[in-house]
Amino acid sequence: MTTPRDFLLDDMFKFNHIVFDPLVEVYSLPFVMPKILEHPELVLAVVSPDDRMMGFILGSRIVERTENIGDGEDTRQSHSHISALAVANDYRRLGLGTLLMESMRIKLDQCTDWYVDLFVREKNLNAIRLYEKLGYVKYRWLPQFYVNDHGYDMRLPLSRDVERRSLEGITMNKIYSFGNMLFYLVMLYLVGLKDILIGGEKDGLEYGIS
Repeated sequence: MTTPRDFLLDDMFKFNHIVFDPLVEVYSLPFVMPKILEHPELVLAVVSPDDRMMGFILGSRIVERTENIGDGEDTRQSHSHISALAVANDYRRLGLGTLLMESMRIKLDQCTDWYVDLFVREKNLNAIRLYEKLGYVKYRWLPQFYVNDHGYDMRLPLSRDVERRSLEGITMNKIYSFGNMLFYLVMLYLVGLKDILIGGEKDGLEYGIS
């Protein structure tokens, strides 16, 4: 099994076959470059023996930010975020995604962060199963987070968060998310009903029915 290494700048010329894969979220250079330059130690790559890029992971940190953790106490803390995880099509189902995620978790534990989170499409069931297997939980539902899909904010408490306080409030989030989902479904139903009624009126006018 290959070992993840630090992402190098010339790797930017090697990952086009990954980022242009229709199953991979495409990120522009203006999005990727600042994160690579800000936290280069949190960008990892795995390459084949012939130096072909097999996958990469892009992490970032939010440091020295005041946030309510657990019981509402203001705590100066830091947490991390997985901005991108991608594996080339030819190298999927080999455990590279797990390898990259676990390597990143070890790095973040060394940074003494409280938790790491990530965003994922609601329809990306394979990715959700992977993250849940690694200990991530669905912290909140994100309606219309993507242009054509909903999303989830998933969290993993790190070693510093022994009491898993970063997950407190998840029950209220689930209730709020359920309310949002219900509201969204009701609105879809009403919009569909309106279209049916308007379509019926137009058909009636077309056939001279009043």
